[in-house]
Amino acid sequence: MTQTFSLSTTQAVIDDKVDKLERQVEKLREQMDEMLKVDEEIMEQHEDLFKQITSSQGGSSYNY
Repeated sequence: MTQTFSLSTTQAVIDDKVDKLERQVEKLREQMDEMLKVDEEIMEQHEDLFKQITSSQGGSSYNY
């Protein structure tokens, strides 16, 4: 009986740890999704900026 209680307690602790890890993974996935959205927005802004630079120079290449 004592061993059964010990095993069930251990299992409960492990289940709790797994639940916590799953929540952490979900939070990290949400953060990664948000970062990817921001990256996409930045890339679009850069593309728009380069288009504006190119069009303002009459289609010539950008000079440094």
